[in-house]
Amino acid sequence: MLLLAVTACDNADYSKSAPFDNGVYLSVAESKTSETMTFNKTIIQREKSFTARLAYPAGTDVTVNVTVDPSQVEAYNSRNNTSYDILPAKHYRLESNEMTIRAGKINSAPLHIYFENLTELEIDKAYLCPVSLNSAQGVGLLDGSTTYWYIVKRSSAITTAVDLRYCYVEVPGFYVPKWGTEPAGNAAHLNNLKAVTFEIITRISNFDEANTDISSLMGIEQYFCFRAGDAGFPRQQLQIQTPAGKFPEANKAKLLKENEWYHLALTYDIATKTIIFYVNGKEQSRSTNYGNSEFSEIKLANRKQESFPGASDGDWLFYIGRSYNDRWLIDRQLNGNVCEARIWDVARTQQEIWKNMYDIEDPENFESFDFVTDGDVFFDFKHWKWNMQVEESPMRAKVLKKLDAVGGKRAFIVNLFSDGVSSSSCSNDGRLIEVPGILLPTGQVDQSALNYIGGFLL
Repeated sequence: MLLLAVTACDNADYSKSAPFDNGVYLSVAESKTSETMTFNKTIIQREKSFTARLAYPAGTDVTVNVTVDPSQVEAYNSRNNTSYDILPAKHYRLESNEMTIRAGKINSAPLHIYFENLTELEIDKAYLCPVSLNSAQGVGLLDGSTTYWYIVKRSSAITTAVDLRYCYVEVPGFYVPKWGTEPAGNAAHLNNLKAVTFEIITRISNFDEANTDISSLMGIEQYFCFRAGDAGFPRQQLQIQTPAGKFPEANKAKLLKENEWYHLALTYDIATKTIIFYVNGKEQSRSTNYGNSEFSEIKLANRKQESFPGASDGDWLFYIGRSYNDRWLIDRQLNGNVCEARIWDVARTQQEIWKNMYDIEDPENFESFDFVTDGDVFFDFKHWKWNMQVEESPMRAKVLKKLDAVGGKRAFIVNLFSDGVSSSSCSNDGRLIEVPGILLPTGQVDQSALNYIGGFLL
């Protein structure tokens, strides 16, 4: 027999009651238990904030104690099959060890935790910083939400890179179609430069290739070539070769290491005759008397026909990861990886280089696209494999949305690796150009693809 007890209404107001005891927890732990905080290796300080939160308002003030609790590291590692170390105490600072939730409220004021001296941390190693509630006056602690783990990682900032051991990059727009002609379209501003800055993020895996004395970073062979090594010169030392001569002198104290990521920069100001090499933002070599009267301007889109009349069609162009010799031969290449290269038409200061080694000054544009021309034409480079399937419509819609957001005229979607079959195409309105690949399966450059791109830039 089932008995039902029926009672009359007692007119009580239960709207502010709760079917469970009140408890306090960390606001950041409400939906997740950890947060990975990855920052580039030049960042010195970061800060985060959180609040203490009640399940429902209390009638009196609630004071909550909070600490960084090293004992929680073992629990995290055991639960997640990791082996993180505790973040050393010198690298974090809690604003206070107490938070107060006022009567009738559910949240305390935000409490800040400061992560400091970050440039002293080991690169690409992750540390745990567990923030825990230890006690609260008048209420209990809600299990499962009283500890929040900050995973702190000083990163080399390398997420995507191209392997240039058996290929190279011929930059669209740098090519001069015929001897003696001035470059058209976007390439025009690459000539008649009075100052330049080259920046490249690279990892050279092998300096001892028997067939070359040079690891070419970027530039034009025998004109303006930023590289490591030379005949009779240390293979692991940076060097520049221009019409004004080679710089610097050989120095075995300035050698790069194999398989280590570097941010490398070169600045040159013709007016002041000042040329400087920077390695990871720090000055390595300097001269204030570099240049001559004949070297009055820099022409990055210029091939030196007058100096090399017998050169074939692809010699002495601007390349990334290669220089010199017939265009179909891969010689004097870069035996390593490149994730980013930049060229500026000014000699940037050390402060500017250091601050922006892994950041872009125009995030609205450059976080959306990889490259932009002066004519508001944007490039989105991909590294899809030949057998990778991509949903075309959503991808196109996303690129066009980005293009609208930055006010661009036209966007290129350029994949690096070609299947040798697919062909380039243009949308009906001319705003979206798709190039399925610029590197053939043989490792050679697909010249037809480059010509297709160039046709829209002229």
